[in-house]
Amino acid sequence: MMNQRFTTQSTFQIERTYRTSQERLFAAWSDRNAKARWFQPAEVFDFCVGGREISRGGPPGGPVYTFEAYYQEIVSNERLVYTYSLDQGDVRISVSIATIELQPTREGIRLLFTEQSTFFDGHDSSEQREHGTKEMLDLLGKSLGESNADTFELVSRRKLAAPRDLVYQAWTEPALLAQWWGPHGFTNTFHTFDLRPAGIWEYTMHGPNGAEYPNRVVIQEIGPERIVLRHDNRPHFILTGTFESADGGTEVTFRQTFETEKEYIQLKPICEEANEQNLDRLGSLLKSIS
Repeated sequence: MMNQRFTTQSTFQIERTYRTSQERLFAAWSDRNAKARWFQPAEVFDFCVGGREISRGGPPGGPVYTFEAYYQEIVSNERLVYTYSLDQGDVRISVSIATIELQPTREGIRLLFTEQSTFFDGHDSSEQREHGTKEMLDLLGKSLGESNADTFELVSRRKLAAPRDLVYQAWTEPALLAQWWGPHGFTNTFHTFDLRPAGIWEYTMHGPNGAEYPNRVVIQEIGPERIVLRHDNRPHFILTGTFESADGGTEVTFRQTFETEKEYIQLKPICEEANEQNLDRLGSLLKSIS
């Protein structure tokens, strides 16, 4: 008996207002690095009419979803229209057209997101897509610094007696990074370390009690002043390291931003101390190699 083949269609609109400029909000969609702060980092990003964007991702151990978009219209700082397909593994689950309009208001910039979709064979639904899009626009807001009350962030700062280029080297050379990454007593085995935007870093942390903790990280930004990493398995969080030259040394700011209040409350007592120990170990390594 053959499986039944069918399609469903839907249209939905979502409205958000962001307290930012049109230029900055448009850049969050049009700049590759800015978009990677709230959307799956792109493997292909050709932002022009007729250009293509491709990104892949999914839950650890789950299916891989492929987003492939083509830009149909771009009006700088005002409007963006693209068509896209979404595949689950080798199966196409939907094709959509999305329109983003930006309009100034007294409260800020109003973003109107309109999507028309065709879903294939029950693999997805309008309700699921709309819910996912709302979460996506929430992440966009957080990437712009919106909703500070809902930002669940731990911040550690440390002035280290080493030049900024050496600190950056300790973050980006795997042989050095493996020596200090994690709290006291932990060691690391790196499996993949692809140092570029959208690159993947996979490693196992070995605890002092013999427990092993697999980790998958997506590199969102990489540069001598700022590194942004997204922890792709639970718990989900964004880790941002910034490096500023100060009085012959480097001030390192270590920000860990959690996705949910529940995870923030649960992990804060552990991560606050662990992050400080991480910086302790970084400082000790820098002393030994400087």
